[in-house]
Amino acid sequence: MRSFATQNLTVMNRILLGLNIILLFAVGYLFLDKFSSPGNEQADGPTALPVDNVLNIVYVNTDSLLNQYTLFRDQQKAISAREESADAKLKGQARSLEREIMMLNEKASKGTMTPKDLQAEEQRLTMKQQQLMADQESITKELMAQSSRINDELQKEITSTLRVIQAQYNYDYVLSYGGGSPVLAVNDSFDITKEVLTRLNKPKQ
Repeated sequence: MRSFATQNLTVMNRILLGLNIILLFAVGYLFLDKFSSPGNEQADGPTALPVDNVLNIVYVNTDSLLNQYTLFRDQQKAISAREESADAKLKGQARSLEREIMMLNEKASKGTMTPKDLQAEEQRLTMKQQQLMADQESITKELMAQSSRINDELQKEITSTLRVIQAQYNYDYVLSYGGGSPVLAVNDSFDITKEVLTRLNKPKQ
């Protein structure tokens, strides 16, 4: 069974990465639009950036965010524990079914069962196998749905917190930086991860 805790982490990273790519395009467009216009060009040397047009950009380290966001870690552990429990239960049922099939084959080879009883037992085991497969599919869908719901809730919480911080400090953009991010290098002085985590991990009133 696929690890839904890992899947949850992967999905969160994909969402943050997608948002980051969109923001990078937007930032690039603004720089080209504001700083590459004829009015901002100089004949000699590089283009001077008007002070009043400098963008206020900060970033969040997504790796640190996901590793230290308490609610995310707790939800991840809960999903992982439920997955392990379901996996153990299904494997136990599968082993039990396998033993029953082996016993039936042994009885059939020894001729200790009538054709009618053998057919009835085969049908029973077939139905049991189909039910086991249905249970596995149902649990998989349930875990995926739970993972998706949790991911949506966490994403809304992160987005809401970032919007509050953005409004408070008048940030133009909040980018994400970490594994898989298109941002290759950053200035640590623009890292607001610590403040974001402080707010996210603060007990709710």
